[in-house]
Amino acid sequence: MATNWMKLKSEQHCHNCSTRSRKLSMEATDYAGLAGCTMLAFVLYLNTLNAGFVYDDRRAILGNADVTGAGPLAQLLQNDYWGTPLTDSGSHGSWRPLCVLSFRLNFLLGSGAAFPFHLINLLLHGLATALVVLVARTLLPTRAGVWAASALFAAHPIHTEAVAGVVGRADLSACVCSLFAYLTYRRHMLLRDWRSLAVTLLAALAALLCKETAITTLLLCGLCDVLCGLGLKHAGDDKHRLRSLSILSIALLCAVYCRLSIVPRPTVAFSAADNPTAHESCWWTRTLSYLYLPVVNLKLLLWPQYLSFDWGMDAIPRIRTLWDARNIVSACFYVTLLAVSCKCLRLRCGASSSSTAYTAVASISLPLLQRLGGNSCQAWHGLVCGCHHQLKQQRSPQQPSASVMGTSSSACCLFPGSATSASKSVIVICIGFLVLPFLPACNLFFHVGFVLAERLLYLPSVGYCLLLGLGFSKLWQRLNGAAHRLLLIICLSILLVSFGLRTLQRNRDWHNEEQLFRSAVTINPPKALGNLGSVFSSQGRYEEAKVALQSAIAYRPNMADAHFNLGIVHQQQQNYSAALPCYRRAIELRPQLALAYLNMATSLLAWDKERHEEAGAMLLAGARLPGHGVRDRNTHEEARYSAYLQLSALHRSRGRHQQAVEVLNEALATLSMDRRKQRAVLHQRLAAVHVELEQWQEAEQQQRLALQLQPEEGVAYVSYGQALARNSFCGSGTVVQTRCGTVTLGAQHASPLR
Repeated sequence: MATNWMKLKSEQHCHNCSTRSRKLSMEATDYAGLAGCTMLAFVLYLNTLNAGFVYDDRRAILGNADVTGAGPLAQLLQNDYWGTPLTDSGSHGSWRPLCVLSFRLNFLLGSGAAFPFHLINLLLHGLATALVVLVARTLLPTRAGVWAASALFAAHPIHTEAVAGVVGRADLSACVCSLFAYLTYRRHMLLRDWRSLAVTLLAALAALLCKETAITTLLLCGLCDVLCGLGLKHAGDDKHRLRSLSILSIALLCAVYCRLSIVPRPTVAFSAADNPTAHESCWWTRTLSYLYLPVVNLKLLLWPQYLSFDWGMDAIPRIRTLWDARNIVSACFYVTLLAVSCKCLRLRCGASSSSTAYTAVASISLPLLQRLGGNSCQAWHGLVCGCHHQLKQQRSPQQPSASVMGTSSSACCLFPGSATSASKSVIVICIGFLVLPFLPACNLFFHVGFVLAERLLYLPSVGYCLLLGLGFSKLWQRLNGAAHRLLLIICLSILLVSFGLRTLQRNRDWHNEEQLFRSAVTINPPKALGNLGSVFSSQGRYEEAKVALQSAIAYRPNMADAHFNLGIVHQQQQNYSAALPCYRRAIELRPQLALAYLNMATSLLAWDKERHEEAGAMLLAGARLPGHGVRDRNTHEEARYSAYLQLSALHRSRGRHQQAVEVLNEALATLSMDRRKQRAVLHQRLAAVHVELEQWQEAEQQQRLALQLQPEEGVAYVSYGQALARNSFCGSGTVVQTRCGTVTLGAQHASPLR
């Protein structure tokens, strides 16, 4: 009698499992929802296609030799995301070679135009939305919840920085690879095949090469597998699960080791403006302030009305006392998060006892499962199906299985046990999506170069959207009657419309730098006004620039950039007496600001030509700056190079040719060997000085060195030919071959470059 009952239960579970495996296939309704959510993501960001390069894009794209092709391809593995060598003290240590490679291909195929960059970002956001649909189908119990979560992800305004800003591609591509890795590992959990596991590891590696925070992808996959195994006692399945988790752990440890040990790590020293809390001497202030930051990030997900391109400086005031009211919010947040997680895990662990009988049935009747279910049931071996509660729901007259918005996911199959325990497992997975990708950048474990960055919420927002979709699914299942469900749809529609309108508005802010900086004046006044003044100055709107920069200095008097830019405005208006104090103050605040030395020397000479000694001292000091900890190494080196050139020209104008030679030789000794164009100009300047000294052999040697560095420049051949002519190595009319054709020296009247 007992044996017959067990066989009957085995047949029921096998049929149930086979039915659920077939339901994993996409139906026409599922394809329609997938297309609709993807199209929504595409349409909402169409107005980003005519945007330009703004803010960080200029440095990461236009000023990055790894992107423009000015540097060799191998440097992708040696430089950070911004083109700075990883060993440089000014590097942020952000190693993302796969993303930089995509930028390089974009630049090559699009000739440096902004449109192709924005188009790829838009396509990546659409792909990420489609993957969110597929992920939601594995977790949420109804199509209504799947579509709600995916549509919210497509329309959420917090994604505008990642999509509209070109540098946000790192977050987009990391999210796409992470979601794909999760989906392939879910397949591996069903089949326990090596191919799916290998694809998972490759996708996780690709995500890591796009963004450092994606290192948590393997943790997320492991969390899902562990939760699935809590309700099972089948020895064979535990063995396969342990093998998979061991491989994930080894891969994660190898990734961490390679990132921390093999890839060069700079001695990063972030500025106080970028992350002021990190420079706080009081550990109590640091702890309370950093504990509050996750609350601020969650607030942006819940209410994305106030967004900013930068949250540094004092945009988020630090918590200096225990009596700050924000500590109450932080405490409530962590207590709630901990309580929900513990309750879900406790219920999940308790599900093992309730599923013991079904586990025994599945273990005894494995041959029967294989005969009845064929390959599909064999694929589900080891995952004891707990979807009996779904059958009960489908038999309910109030929730027919044929409903378009009805049950569509496999969450209950992958998480065995009761409906409650399966739902709790889904909650834990959603919290994992929300929390795990955020941990590396939360400043709680180690300091990063920012307080808050909206684009970093792109992947964590998947967890937030899944939680909302789960809540929507629960309400959809509990509400009876078309009127109640219609009201629920209306509420969701209002939310999506408001988010969509905010996204469109925020996209316009990212069209150009002036709009972007204006939008943040109320959130981060000193940073926004300082950058706005720089934009006005570059456009020749000097009076507006002065007002903006002076306002920024009033908010934050220790802003070196604001003082420097204000000096530029005064210099452009030929008000040199006002420019000099600005440059001097900028140097006091940032002694490594080479451009300030260069511009101050220029202003000194323009104001009073008799102050050439003081100007020369400023140029020499700026040229010899080591640049320790400077953020933009390329700009710093260009400023040093210009200082050397101007100092040599100053010596030549005063008749001090030997000092000019010494300065140029010093520049050649200190300038990087890969700056071929600048080194060629220095050799040409040396040749010109030797000509003035009538040192013909030395002049010829310097011209030859310049020609070797720039063999494609016709002017270099002309100058070299003239040097040869002076030394009587070639006569009038001698022809020197160039790549562009031939140049007859006797027909040229150009003088040597001076």
